[in-house]
This record gives sequence, C-alpha cells and structure tokens, in this order.
Amino acid sequence: INAREVIDGQQRLTTLQILLLAFRDVVKSLADDTLNEMLKPLIVNTGRFTTATDSMKLMPTNVGREVMKELFKAGDIDKVCQQYPAHGATKRMLLDRPLMVKTYLYFYVMLDAHLKGHRFDDLIDPNKDQILSHAVMHSIEKDNLVKCLFPNEAILLEKAELFHNMLDKAIQVMYLELEEEDDPQIIFETLNARGAPLQPSDLIRNFIFLDATRKNASVDELYDNYWKGFDDRENGEGKQGSKFWRLEERQGRLKNTRLDLLLYHFVMLRKAKEFKVGHVFDEFKDWWNSEQRDSATELGHLTTISKHFETFLIPTQNTRFGLFCRRLKQLDTATVTPLVFYFLEHHATDSNEFIAVLDALESFIVRRFVCGLNTKSYTQLFVKILSELKTNKKITAVDLKAMLLTSNADSQRWPNDQEFEQAWLYRRLYIGRNTSKVRALLECLEQSQRTNKHEYLVLPDDLTIEHVMPQKWQTNWPFATGEETIESLEKRERLLHSIGNLTLVTGAFNSALSHSAFMDKRSEITNTSLLRLNAYFQQFDDASVWNEQSIV
Repeated sequence: INAREVIDGQQRLTTLQILLLAFRDVVKSLADDTLNEMLKPLIVNTGRFTTATDSMKLMPTNVGREVMKELFKAGDIDKVCQQYPAHGATKRMLLDRPLMVKTYLYFYVMLDAHLKGHRFDDLIDPNKDQILSHAVMHSIEKDNLVKCLFPNEAILLEKAELFHNMLDKAIQVMYLELEEEDDPQIIFETLNARGAPLQPSDLIRNFIFLDATRKNASVDELYDNYWKGFDDRENGEGKQGSKFWRLEERQGRLKNTRLDLLLYHFVMLRKAKEFKVGHVFDEFKDWWNSEQRDSATELGHLTTISKHFETFLIPTQNTRFGLFCRRLKQLDTATVTPLVFYFLEHHATDSNEFIAVLDALESFIVRRFVCGLNTKSYTQLFVKILSELKTNKKITAVDLKAMLLTSNADSQRWPNDQEFEQAWLYRRLYIGRNTSKVRALLECLEQSQRTNKHEYLVLPDDLTIEHVMPQKWQTNWPFATGEETIESLEKRERLLHSIGNLTLVTGAFNSALSHSAFMDKRSEITNTSLLRLNAYFQQFDDASVWNEQSIV
C-alpha cells in the first residue's frame, strides 16, 4: 500500500471516514450492488493483504485505533451500541462512550432520517419542542441502544445516490506531500497557526512521535508503553466529561490541564530555567533538540515522574510524601515541584534522605508564611537552587539546607527561630484568603500530637476553622470592668486571628454556639471532636476563662 503519515488534518479525515462508515451501514438495507461498489473505494483499499487492517483506508496512529477497527468491522449500529454502552446496570452508572463512537451513532441515526426525507430540525415531539438532532444527541448520552427514529419508513435510493455523489464530487481534500528535507513539525505548527490553539501536551505528543517516526522507532509500542495512559486513563473522581490527565487544576492564578502542568514541571526540571507555562512546548523542543534523545528512555522518565505527580494532585495522608503534597497544595506553593522531582530521581520516597529534604522545604515554606514573607520570588529561588544542585551533582538534604540559608533578602530568606516564635504567637494569620493555609498549620499541629499509641485517623476534608474566642466577641466575651482600653482592644483584635485562638471542628459542631460563652463552647468542642488538637480543652472546667493570656 502507498501509505502516508498525516501531519495535520487527522480530526477532519477521521470524521469524514466515520461518516463514510455510517453511510455504508445505513444503506446496507437497500442491497444496491452499484451503490455498494461505488462506496467501497472510499472506505477500503483493494487487493490482498497479509494484515486485515491494511484494508482500512484510514488508521489512527495510536489514539482511537482500536475504536476505529471496531467501527470498521461492526457494520451495524446495534453491535456498536452493545460494545460501547452509555451506562452500566443502572442509568446512574454512566460510562463515557468514546467520542468516535458518539460521532458514528450520531451520523448513523441522522443519515437514516435524512435518507428517509427528514430534516435535522424537524420537530419530533411538539409538546416538548424537541427537534430531531437534539433527541439523537440526548439518546447517545443516555441510552445503551440508540434507535433510528423512523423504523417503519424506507430509505430512498435516489437520496442515497445523491448523498454519495456529494461525498464523491463536492468534498475536496487538499494534501501537501512533504519532501525528505521538509520538517514536519514546522509544517504542522504553520498550518495550525490560525486555528484553535492546541494544548501544549498535544503539541509535545505530536512532536515526540513525529521524531520517533523519523528515527524508524516503533511508534505503536512507544505509545502503548508510555503515552496511552495519558490519553485513556479515566478520572475516577466522580467528575464527568474528562479523562484524568485532562482535568484542570489551579496552580497560582491560572488553570491548566494536569498533563500540561506535569510537562511544565518536567521541562523545568530538565532545563533548570524559569519560563511561563504557555511556553512549555517551545522549551520542550529546545531541550529535546539540544542533544540526541532516545524516545523510550525519555518517555520512561516522564511516566515515572508522572506517578509521583499524581501524589501532588491527589495527596494521601498515610505517607510523609503524601502529607507534604497535601500541605503544599493547601499552601498553594506548586513552584517547588521541579525541585522535589529532582530529589525524587535520586531517592526513594520513604528514604530518610528524602524525608529530610521534605522537612527542610516544608520548614522554609511554612516559616515564611507564618512570618508574612511573600512568595513572589519562589520560582526564581527554587530554579536557582535546582540549577546549582544539578551543576554540582549534589543530592542531599544538607546541600539543600545550605542553599536555602544563603540569602538574607526578605524575598528569599529562611526565618530563624526567634522571628518564627514571635510571628507564631502574635501575628494575625487568619486574614484574607489564608483560610486553607491556616488549616494546613492546624492539621500539622494535629498530626504532630499523634503517636503510634493513637489510632490512625484520616483528617476529613470538611473540617473548618473555628475561633475559640469568636470574631463577634462583644456579647459573651466582654472585658473585665476597667480593662477595655485602646491598647487592649488592639491586642485582642490581633490575637483573635493568631494560631493560639484557632482550632479545627467537624461538621457535627453546632455552629450556633460559635459566639457563645467559653463554658458552652468548650463543652461542644470536646463532645463533638476526636482531634488531639481539641483534647487540650479537656483541662479546662466550667469556671475557666479564655482570654488573651490563654491564647498566647
């Protein structure tokens, strides 16, 4: 066969091929030999082939290949529906039909209606004001068996012949064949320059597999072993409509797909250079082309890193690394990710050395937050440290600590014990958008008070921060007679939001008691909480008070 690798236009060609397959299957009932013979060269290659799939006119290189094979050989809408149902045993158990299958089902039912003389915008139920095309799309999403809407009507041969003539004569496909010296990646980017922008991960995938094709590598094997999971993995988090790696995550002010974020951090790890996530494809190309790369080796590194990145995305609480990632997410400090990747390439996640690395990074980030120091220079700082570590081939926690301690600038310094203690005791932490960050600190306190003598407790996600002395303290928490001064008011307002006046409570806590007197509030907290953090309040009795001295 005279085969060609398609650089650009895969989606349009695939859509056209699915339309042809649906048309082939719809007109089978006509049993018209002439029409079938005219259709055949548009769908199959003629001749004898050692491999059955060689007869297929179009074959996806990797994504969707198996689906296309099934559509090619099914020949009937019921078989396609049975193989790719919309839901499980109940309609609530929704399954995600592949997009190519949905396309086939839509084309099949709409063509069946068209060839029987109906329009896409015909009303099929005047009472519901529902048109034909909307009814079909709804059925594809909800019904295991998608049925044609006019089963008792016959397909009109003249309409089928006219539709075939339109496909054969009216649709034009322009193709540009590249010479040996042409760079397919440049052609691809040029052709897409004015279209809808592709995700960086799409561009990188195409770049990698085009490069592998030029090197005569086994593209299918590379895809199956290393990239297929990025395209096919189900999200498994109860979020409909996207695969795991296509879900969006917010890091900082921007949202990107998980795969784009993984590639961003991976490229920053490799280049030890600061750049924006929108430039990740250009930076990836620059890194890849800087020396000879083995596709399997590099993709192997990427998939290994991706396993660790999953912990960043969905942190666990039963490992030190999982807790670190949970706190990092709450503190919104993803800029340290490439630096953590670097140490992960040299140490096991449960090794003492790696845990010491996490301790150092966590101390640095938490202390700076508690002391009110900004995060604006974090990317610059962590990339600089990464570059120095790589250049000098240093991989220990001691090396990392030494570098974190080198700067005295407010934007990059590591607060000492005295500065941290003052901020911890007296600084207003619960302000603005700091809620998740303060919660991270309180969770750390809870976990630090647990020993192996305590039962293991996963902290629930619905814990909320509670002010022991309430923010509206005036009614039930008045000053003693003569003690209310400007200075005492300022001190109370400051300490009100300090860590000593904050705790965590569960959904069982009666929020109506939030502003109650300490005697009532203490009883509610101790009765509804299993947290070690709140066991502290058991030492108080009904005669006890909670004031500024108690907070500090």
